[in-house]
Amino acid sequence: MVRTNGRDRGLLLIWWGVGLLLAIVGIVIFSAVQETRANLGALEDSGKAFLNALGSGDGDEACALMTRTARSELAAAQRKDTCPQAVEAFIGPLSDAERDELADSYASRGFSRDSSLGHINVDDNPLQISELLLSKVDGKWLVAEWR
Repeated sequence: MVRTNGRDRGLLLIWWGVGLLLAIVGIVIFSAVQETRANLGALEDSGKAFLNALGSGDGDEACALMTRTARSELAAAQRKDTCPQAVEAFIGPLSDAERDELADSYASRGFSRDSSLGHINVDDNPLQISELLLSKVDGKWLVAEWR
């Protein structure tokens, strides 16, 4: 049995405390990174699904991926009674090749620091959409507007 004096025992307790603190900090950081990855994945999935729905002409699906305000604004802009009708009018002039280009126009994703507003960058497409802005509503990412 090795004898230690009070000073060695104090240093040992300090190192144990520092190790425990570092372990806790590591766990917190790991959890935050995992949550951010999951959030980005869900954001990306919603953006891609919206672009695919637009490209395929599936107005019901596209509208389901939009906020209530975005649906109303699209219907008003297209002078239609419903969002699905507005989607049909919005993409109606596009050829099949242009619709395919639109469906495959996803570029990248990101979100604001508070993680409640996300954006999807969009490659060149016939509708000249450069960015989708998404809002988290009831745990789901929904398209709030596009530019």
